[in-house]
Amino acid sequence: MKIILASKSPRRCELLKKLGYDFLVVASGREEIFSPNLEPLENCQKVSLNKALDVMEKTEGDRIIISSDTIVLKGNVIYGKPKNRIDAYNMLKSLSGKTHEVITALTVLKIINNKVEKIEDYSKTLITIDVLSTNEINNYLDTNEPYDKAGAYAIQGLFSKHIVKIEGDYYATVGLPINKLYNILKKIDL
Repeated sequence: MKIILASKSPRRCELLKKLGYDFLVVASGREEIFSPNLEPLENCQKVSLNKALDVMEKTEGDRIIISSDTIVLKGNVIYGKPKNRIDAYNMLKSLSGKTHEVITALTVLKIINNKVEKIEDYSKTLITIDVLSTNEINNYLDTNEPYDKAGAYAIQGLFSKHIVKIEGDYYATVGLPINKLYNILKKIDL
């Protein structure tokens, strides 16, 4: 059966390769819109589902579509991808010296004979970051790394030196909870 990753994220591609499956990449064109009427987890799940549904509309045949979305949450504030350097600076300054939550929603659609089976799951991880100086933040912002990442940092990249503690699924914070995904795929007899 054809497996499709509904993401152009190189990190998600790398993580899916760890499961040993051959897959195609078909990126979703859906805009990530958060509703003020939904809880952060619900928003994350909605975005993940919408990406999967968008890719389902673009593809044909029997297939499995895998999609996910990751948000950074501090208090009840969602930190998405920064709009610019100032936005990224403010996010990192706000996260500095504190513990925050990373939520990754996972959607798997199994389509056989045009019948759709939907499986959803999520992962929550607590991340504690060092107290960051203005210079440390600005030096990090001088790299290209923070600008396409929720919360303006990549846990697996240059920012890793500022991670004090991880409580939960490391791979989910990178963008794909591979253990949960593996167990879903196993359950649906892939």
